[in-house]
Amino acid sequence: MIASASAIAQTANPSAISKIFNAKGELIGTATFTQTIAGVKVALTVNNLTNGEHMVHLHENGKCDAPDFKTAGGHFDPKSDQDGDHSHMRHKHEDYKHENHKQKPAGDLPNILVKQDGTGSLNAILPALTLGSGNNSLLKKGGTAIVVHAGANGISTIPNVDYKTRIACGIVNRQ
Repeated sequence: MIASASAIAQTANPSAISKIFNAKGELIGTATFTQTIAGVKVALTVNNLTNGEHMVHLHENGKCDAPDFKTAGGHFDPKSDQDGDHSHMRHKHEDYKHENHKQKPAGDLPNILVKQDGTGSLNAILPALTLGSGNNSLLKKGGTAIVVHAGANGISTIPNVDYKTRIACGIVNRQ
């Protein structure tokens, strides 16, 4: 019996990786993305960042042009491919501290807490996203990027820099 290509693709767990760089071009972290039944699992580690809480988001374009990383575009928030019902996303998002959104975009991760030594890590599941095909794929045409901001919850970790400032960026690439 010969398995179809789509059946083989469904049994394999696609994965992706992002090397994250600051505005000086220095590697400050890595994010790995793995497809699971529950959604895309994200494992992020960072170093050489200012201590405190930082927002982390997936953005809609696979571009990370320094120094401001605005080429990454806005937050990645595709509409559901299935039925347009987003109620399945609410249960996870209510647990996260985030700016004053009732329901945050599908690509918003929990904030990462960077320790005094400049290191931090987080693990999260993004239930509305995939590494497969469709408009909710992190590997869509044009790509996506992961962006780290200067702070979170209205507080910057860098003096005289707005907390929303994009301080690091990495393009999500198939592994």
